[in-house]
Amino acid sequence: MERAFYLDKDKCEGCTNCMRKCPTEAIRIVNEKAVINDEKCIHCGECIRVCPYNAYNSVTDKIDDINKNKFSIAIPSTAVYGQFHIGTEICNIHKALLSMGFDYVYDESWGADLVSQAVKNRVRNTKDNRPVINSNCPAVLRLIKVKYPSLMENIIQLQSPMEISAILARKKAKELFGKNDEDVEVFYISPCPAKSIRVYSPIVLGPSKIDKVISLKEIYGDLIREMKMHHEICYSNPSIKGLKWSLSGGQCEAAEIEHGIAVSGIENVLNILEEIEMGKLNHIDFVELMSCNESCVGGPFNFENPFVAKNNINYIIRNTNDSNILIDDIDKFEELDQQGLFEQKINLGLRNTEGLNLKAAVERLEKVSQMVKILPKIDCGSCGSPTCRALAEDIVDGINTIESCVILKLKK
Repeated sequence: MERAFYLDKDKCEGCTNCMRKCPTEAIRIVNEKAVINDEKCIHCGECIRVCPYNAYNSVTDKIDDINKNKFSIAIPSTAVYGQFHIGTEICNIHKALLSMGFDYVYDESWGADLVSQAVKNRVRNTKDNRPVINSNCPAVLRLIKVKYPSLMENIIQLQSPMEISAILARKKAKELFGKNDEDVEVFYISPCPAKSIRVYSPIVLGPSKIDKVISLKEIYGDLIREMKMHHEICYSNPSIKGLKWSLSGGQCEAAEIEHGIAVSGIENVLNILEEIEMGKLNHIDFVELMSCNESCVGGPFNFENPFVAKNNINYIIRNTNDSNILIDDIDKFEELDQQGLFEQKINLGLRNTEGLNLKAAVERLEKVSQMVKILPKIDCGSCGSPTCRALAEDIVDGINTIESCVILKLKK
């Protein structure tokens, strides 16, 4: 899978909203329709969020894709719980998932609790490459790889909570139900396209332990209907530390980072990465970067307003008793850490470096610079490129012509 979403060209009006908001300039307007460059796309979901015509749709698995011959496990994102009104019992959300066809539910907050401890240890024990950058937002990882490759080595080499949860969920299937790994199928309920592409086309080394991804939008209606059948009084059993990962600043708080900052929203992330690259934040130990506003509660596959979802999550945190957690994995951190469970290797190589050389790169840069001098530099977007510099690059690369510049035509 190249992308976790697709563009319905029948709905696209070529309004340029998505092109202007794309942080990596991966979108162009060609013949009054948006066109996406898969090499530059980081799956942040900004195009989905800003399209006024709902022309972007998710490409994820469906409930019908559950294999009845396998033991199916659902891992709901911690952000899922913010999508329901205050007072909703998490155990009833789990029961609804079971009623929809899953055999077992493993809470991502449990995996996030464990990763918090791993982050705490790594940041304290590692003094190189300050600041350390979190590794659980796939869109941020891809953004760094595309635009800030010099910062790749700053990324903490740790598994994300969704992957740790999948690994431990498979172990539970064996311990509790006697299932072999090949008989188990793991589904992740995702708040965003970036988490989906992490599974289908990872930039980390090694395959994902998650088999399929379902967007929350895909099953939200079914969840609501099933939850009406499960409204009995029960208690929630997530990890409070883990739930904080769905909110901006939650990772820093859960990992007890003293000198850390949290940044959410792709434009803010771009700004802070510029400062890191210039060496302005070397005194900071840890930087939590999340591409969605307010972190995962702001994912484009969610339903609720991110600020309302944040309030819902905080209500759960305030009213959850840690003693009600029904999982023993959280107490096994030392054992799991010694097994190397949390280690992850990120592919630090750059894309499409084959055949490139310094001379060709310098020549291209000179041509682009010369073309920029000719263009009006007002970034109107009428040519189908987001900025005049982007148009200059497109002209040099042979995918557009200078005749597309409306301002130059008017001047002539």
